[in-house]
Amino acid sequence: MTGNLPRWRGGRPIYLTPMGQHSRYMLGAYLRHTLMVAAALMTIALTIDLWPQVSLLGADPRWAGPFLIWHIARLAVLRIPDLLPPLLPFATFLGVVWSESAFTESRERLLIWNSGRSPLLCLTPAVLAGVLMGGAVFVLDGLLRPAAIHRQMAEVLGREGIRLDRSQSGGNHWIALPDGVMRAQIEYGPPVTLRNVVIYKLDQEGHLAEVDTAATARPLPGQRWQLENGRYWRADFENRGDVVSTGPTNEEAEIPFVRRSVSLNLNPLWLHNLGLSPQYLWLGDLRTLTRVQILSRDSSAYRTRLQALYGGPLFTSAMALLGASLAMLYFAYSTRWRALVMVLLAGYMAHFASKALYLMGEFGYVPSIVAGWLAPVLLMCGVGGVLLTIQKRRGLGLRLRETPKFADEA
Repeated sequence: MTGNLPRWRGGRPIYLTPMGQHSRYMLGAYLRHTLMVAAALMTIALTIDLWPQVSLLGADPRWAGPFLIWHIARLAVLRIPDLLPPLLPFATFLGVVWSESAFTESRERLLIWNSGRSPLLCLTPAVLAGVLMGGAVFVLDGLLRPAAIHRQMAEVLGREGIRLDRSQSGGNHWIALPDGVMRAQIEYGPPVTLRNVVIYKLDQEGHLAEVDTAATARPLPGQRWQLENGRYWRADFENRGDVVSTGPTNEEAEIPFVRRSVSLNLNPLWLHNLGLSPQYLWLGDLRTLTRVQILSRDSSAYRTRLQALYGGPLFTSAMALLGASLAMLYFAYSTRWRALVMVLLAGYMAHFASKALYLMGEFGYVPSIVAGWLAPVLLMCGVGGVLLTIQKRRGLGLRLRETPKFADEA
């Protein structure tokens, strides 16, 4: 039996695997510290958000009483999907930097460097942490956030639930149309219904051509609306520019009607969600609204939101990689406070840049795809540059190779 076994004169071969014990240990540290940072940030955010609402809930007879604490706890849980997603990418960065700093101070990083582990393999835990936290960001931001805010709206619970109560029309709304303007009160539904409607239509020269008033208006297929119990007026075609009458002989007649179908380029889904921020829309509604003809400002906001939602997981992964790569570059052997401040400042600037691009895309200053993807793409390029710098310092140049296996010669 012993004759068939390999005979070694020294130690056995060493294989540095991407998912070895060290990678699992570092992944656990990243996730643990990220959750601790996220919990600290959420404690501050929830305190700021809920403190003014405690008196609001206490003054409402529906929530006041012995179960007030229970309703406050429910509201806190419902507010988490709205407050946490913007904080998670930066929390991931801070969690990775925290773990790397502790790793350096314990001299474990020096031990790993001396073992010959390549920088590429050292980034494996950061990649996995970024993927996990990026998936959490997408679920929280794209799925749980709309569900939580719609629950608050349905129960009229808390400040946001009252502000976005869809059972209230919020008074008269003035809505710009491609060929005019409309004033109406909106019953958000579904189905959406307009009340006390006044529609002003203009001709191609900008003159007032038609006025329709109705008690109600309901959507029909094919960009048509049915007006009920109203009147309409049309200007004289030959003298359409002179619509102001100064005497009884020049008065125009209004024609009453019970039902009348008119062409109106007004999307019912957009009306149903009017007043809701793009981050509160269901994902299916958001996709639909990015493809319909609506106000250019709202269209930019919807498209930017969709691109930012899809780019969020990549941005979170890039933040994790940025923290790990900068830590390996600037405090691989010791944590100097100046280097630590520079690394933290780089992470904050990346976080700030992503928010600034989102705002510029929302208001139409940059294309939506730029607002959603420029920050993560630039971060990934920066991570690549840092990794190449580390490779050159270790004498590997541009070769992102694994560490060779070590074995005694036969």
